[in-house]
Amino acid sequence: MSVAVFGTGLIGSNIARRLLERGFRVSVWNRSYEKAASLGQFGARVTKSIREALEGAEIASINVSDDNASLYVLENILNNLGNDLVVVNHSTVTPLHSRRAYEMSTRKNCPYIALPIMGGPKEAMSGDLVGIAGGDYDKLVTHKDYIDALFRKVHVVGSPEEASAVKLAINSVYFSAMIGLAEALVLAEGWGVSPEKFFEIGQDLWIKSIIERYGSRLIAEEYPVSFKLRLAAKDMYYATVAGSEKGISLPHISSMAQLLLSASMRKAISEEDYTRVYKFLKGLV
Repeated sequence: MSVAVFGTGLIGSNIARRLLERGFRVSVWNRSYEKAASLGQFGARVTKSIREALEGAEIASINVSDDNASLYVLENILNNLGNDLVVVNHSTVTPLHSRRAYEMSTRKNCPYIALPIMGGPKEAMSGDLVGIAGGDYDKLVTHKDYIDALFRKVHVVGSPEEASAVKLAINSVYFSAMIGLAEALVLAEGWGVSPEKFFEIGQDLWIKSIIERYGSRLIAEEYPVSFKLRLAAKDMYYATVAGSEKGISLPHISSMAQLLLSASMRKAISEEDYTRVYKFLKGLV
């Protein structure tokens, strides 16, 4: 099976590597060619244009950062369609964008699946992602090897916009837990209680799972980037936009978006892991 992977950031590059390991023919494209070039050593065909990447592809896998990047890639894909191509968009985008993307693809008789993913680079590399599918998922089921290579489980919700809304909603829970723990640590430390003592106490309470997930990441001096702070800010902004479109007030998500946006304005941590918001709250950056 031949797959064209568009966007070779933390997730896209590991999706490409995983597919290559599983015997897929993979072409890759990234707006910054240099970011994709290293995948050549793993067997990917590194291309300089979307049109070139699509040659012979059965699946177009989109893994980009936002609505604008997704629209750019999709428009170019639809202008260079081959026979029987299926478009799968793993990007975290707004529900409105997913609806528009589906409508654009439908007009071109091209199957389109919004399939945002839960999991990071590690899960992409090990094929342990969880997906939330909306759109023409039945067309992707015929390419079962692609699903089996990347996903532990795929949940089908219906429309593309529903898939995007669920992804943003789940991310809001993740970020809420992380920010809540970060602020709790700052409060405790302000009164002389060490993070270690706070964690010791929390391990005997239901917050144990939050501490196990985020505790060491928050206080680590350095932590490998699994999800960039600026993208977390973007996601929560998109969540507020999604709520606004339905007339829904989201005061907690809005406050998270503002905090993450403010933190991501600091160049020292904008491209770092989103748990660096703890440093921002402590005034260390």
